[in-house]
Amino acid sequence: MNLEIRRRPVRYARIEMKPNGVVVVTAPEGFDVDSFVERHKEWIEAKLAEIESRRTESGFPIDGELYQVIRGRKTRVHGKFRTVVFSAYPDEAIAELKSYLRPGIMALVEEYSGKMGVFPKRVFIRHQRSRWGSCSPRGNINFNVRLVSVPPWLKEYVVIHELAHLKHMNHSKAFWEFVGRFYPDYRKARKELKKWWSIIELNPYWRWLGGGE
Repeated sequence: MNLEIRRRPVRYARIEMKPNGVVVVTAPEGFDVDSFVERHKEWIEAKLAEIESRRTESGFPIDGELYQVIRGRKTRVHGKFRTVVFSAYPDEAIAELKSYLRPGIMALVEEYSGKMGVFPKRVFIRHQRSRWGSCSPRGNINFNVRLVSVPPWLKEYVVIHELAHLKHMNHSKAFWEFVGRFYPDYRKARKELKKWWSIIELNPYWRWLGGGE
């Protein structure tokens, strides 16, 4: 087991699993980490098994489905045949994935901007390292190109989430109430997005594409 221990002035110890299978325990000084890990052994083993199953999956995820990967001269996504052609150049591949993702994202932004009464100044698709999306104080919204891999219903949630930040620039109770008006099952979406982040982190083609900005 790959274990990382973080000593922090916290009241209660907590345990989490990174997408790469590293077990992280955050605990105060003097806390018995070994016994804590042993008590959570079944949970850890189940999570590690889940990660290993994702590691062995082949293909490249597009819209929640695994596409067959073909090497070619120019990157292209072929939805009809469930294939994606990758050239030898990661930057070109990222640019094509951005182009593939953008129309669907913009359609969602247009749809929900009207419903929610919030309107971004500009919308960007970026290759980000750690977030699905972000909203700037200037009213600009960034979406991660990694969203090309997740199912449509999760794209919808991320769009609503970031648009909601145009009204509430925080994660306050008012923010979540606002999100819930347009996406009641947001808790399930947040949980599923964590799984998809793990899938992407372990996918060999995403690793080839690089970690992002």
